[in-house]
Amino acid sequence: MFFSFILFLLFIGIAGLAVGALISVKVWFSIPLFLILIAALCFGFLWFGVLIGAAFFSWLPIFFTKLVIISFCIGLAVFFFRIFHPSYGYFPFRGWIHWALLAVFFFIIGIDFASVGFSAWLLLIILPLFAGAIFFGTIMMQKVKTMYRSASVLIYLPLLLFVFLGLFKLI
Repeated sequence: MFFSFILFLLFIGIAGLAVGALISVKVWFSIPLFLILIAALCFGFLWFGVLIGAAFFSWLPIFFTKLVIISFCIGLAVFFFRIFHPSYGYFPFRGWIHWALLAVFFFIIGIDFASVGFSAWLLLIILPLFAGAIFFGTIMMQKVKTMYRSASVLIYLPLLLFVFLGLFKLI
């Protein structure tokens, strides 16, 4: 159980890095406000997924939730690859589908958290880690963009993190 919790902490940390890197590729919004908004959205739906998962979906096999998360991670990478625009980044000025997909992704992670059998009180440990990972992912991506300004392939680093998340969930 302890090993599963450590793996889940690592998974949430990498998910925070991926979301933070998605934010900072190109953004129209104010970065601090956008960081708070996206952290609240993602963590709120994670918490909601834990509550709903513990109440209604505790009977789901762990293999099934892992399979859904793996396919969702790869689907997110494909979706964000298709939606990317050089002047808007991964979060276009208009539209809501990218917000809804991130919310559903973290909701499913919450259901997985509950189906493993973790207590909802452990989310108090996860919140600072997740917020720090989003912040670190944003700073990391901004530093990478300034260091390697001519490497246009680095904008796809968040998508590689989502694919890595899907492969990591195989553990």
